[in-house]
Amino acid sequence: MTAVPPPDTDFARRVGAAIGQPWWKPVDPVLRDMLFDRESAGNRRIVRWGIWAAVLSHIAFSLLDVLLIPDVAPLAVASRIGTGALFLAILEICLVRRVSRSVLHLAAASAIVAGGVAWILAAIGTTHQANLSYYIVCGTIFILGSNLFFNFKLHVSAIASAIIAVTYGTVIMRGLVAPPGGKLALMVFFASSLALSLYLSWRLALERYHAFLHSQQAHIQEKAAIEYGEKLHEIANTDHLTGLWNRRAIAREFQEMRRARAADGRRIGVILADVDYFKKYNDRLGHQAGDDCLTRLADVFTRTAEANGAVVGRHGGEEFVFLCEVNDTDELARVAADLCHAVKSLGIEHPDRGDGLHVITISAGASLSRRDQGMDLDALLQEADRALYTSKFSGRATWTIFDPEAADDDMSGQNLVDLLKTARTEDLVSTAYQPIRDLPSGRTVGYETLMRLHDFDGSLISPQVFIPEAERSGAIVELGYWAIERAIRDMKRLDPQATVSVNVSGVQLRAPGFPLRVTEIVSREGMPASQLALEITEGMDIFLEPQALKAVEELRSFGLQIWLDDFGTGYAGLACLREYEFDLIKIDKGFLQDSQSEVGLLMLEDMIGLVHHRGIRVLVEGVETANQLRILENLGVDLVQGYLVGRPASVEKHLSRAHETDALAPRRA
Repeated sequence: MTAVPPPDTDFARRVGAAIGQPWWKPVDPVLRDMLFDRESAGNRRIVRWGIWAAVLSHIAFSLLDVLLIPDVAPLAVASRIGTGALFLAILEICLVRRVSRSVLHLAAASAIVAGGVAWILAAIGTTHQANLSYYIVCGTIFILGSNLFFNFKLHVSAIASAIIAVTYGTVIMRGLVAPPGGKLALMVFFASSLALSLYLSWRLALERYHAFLHSQQAHIQEKAAIEYGEKLHEIANTDHLTGLWNRRAIAREFQEMRRARAADGRRIGVILADVDYFKKYNDRLGHQAGDDCLTRLADVFTRTAEANGAVVGRHGGEEFVFLCEVNDTDELARVAADLCHAVKSLGIEHPDRGDGLHVITISAGASLSRRDQGMDLDALLQEADRALYTSKFSGRATWTIFDPEAADDDMSGQNLVDLLKTARTEDLVSTAYQPIRDLPSGRTVGYETLMRLHDFDGSLISPQVFIPEAERSGAIVELGYWAIERAIRDMKRLDPQATVSVNVSGVQLRAPGFPLRVTEIVSREGMPASQLALEITEGMDIFLEPQALKAVEELRSFGLQIWLDDFGTGYAGLACLREYEFDLIKIDKGFLQDSQSEVGLLMLEDMIGLVHHRGIRVLVEGVETANQLRILENLGVDLVQGYLVGRPASVEKHLSRAHETDALAPRRA
């Protein structure tokens, strides 16, 4: 039987019941045997050296035999030496033969009894009875040894000490020449010694038992806490459907790979893979079939990634991301090709592709870190996303490696521009809203507007792909007006008192008549101007252009709020705070993520203090954990935004959740 079994539920219940059990009830036999086994190795050493010490001490008392009972000293000394040598030999044989602990205890207890009994039988014949009447009290040493020094089981201690006490009591009453009062005193002394030592032996055994129980309970709780922590870590870093890493875990792995890359000089490849025509697959076969498909793809992605020394995670929806260490684009292309081939080889039937193929395939885009620039996962993902879009416009079921030199000549950009021109009329563009929470009150006080763009087949196009193209082509201006108007109308449905923010770019701010057009929209829709906030990303190009700055001033004069987004990531942060007025500063999520270190926490604290010193409210983005929220509460942050507060969702989903909350409220009350 093992001393520390696995902390299963039955064992935990057994330990809990034993701890709460009254003292007068018998101990749990299973737990008692476990304690006995756990103490076995250490107790063997205690018994061995204890008996050796006891025998040597017992023989040393021979000197008192010579002094106090000289007439029987030869016999008494012989009994000491004889019994001591005999039982030392028996003890060593038991240890060599590795007898059980019970047998070893029986041998040790027998040695103590034999030594005590042999000596008193030899000593009682002395003519120096007066000396013996005092000397005999040393016999209690044998009683104490049986009960206290060797951790015998209680019944062994009780039997051994009782034999010694009865033997000495009999000798005192029948063989010792002493006044009756003296005999009575000796009998009481031996009986008291027996009772007290047995009580102490019982209490010590009980304390050892309870200490063992509490140690087992602590072990169970520690194991449960470790398992719970591992489970939380798994939940926090694993996609619940596929079991793959989620975005957070992939970002952490990228940082680890980047540190390793600094040592060996290899480059990091990022591959984005998107399941072709997956929306049509879902619509035709149902979401359960779609989930089953993604699960099967996750399995083949895992095997293929491991075969190529890569790692895989779910990027969201039907999109997956891969990280690998490679030497060049050729090696990266081989990994992307293996992924595409592995998926096609599965032969998962797709009944509604419309392009002549009838199986599930993926399109992939890949980007490779370059030695002439710093490595940033977001930048590599944006490049991979652009390459992925090129693969889609090239017929799908293929891969593309991002080429920074040919990026400007990529025809997929023109295709995307064509898509943007018809996005509103074809109902391909939509908005999502991410809640903003007031930290002191805990209330949702606003929403950030996020634009979403879908391809003709329903697949989602990343903002990292279409926003740069929209800005470059100028399509962002009309899309921006549409987004502002849609956000105002949706807020009137969702929360008329909330502030809604919309991101604007330098292209929009430079557009002729932009402030006037925005103010016309606000006036027409009947929203107070102070409830609309325009977010401007920190950057030198905007704040160095007079036309853009003039537009910002006109919008402020009309009563709109102006927010500075991604503070700390550009080059104009401190200059912006010194020269321009903002209603709110949004601190980039990277500074919150770095706050886990002491230096990062001090940096975040200094940034918040600097902004507050200017009399400006602070919003921190990217709040994903309760610990991050506590940090921001301690730092006095005004507003927070992130997945912990709420994920981006359409106005319909927000309204549905609000109705569900209202419906549950009376029941909870």
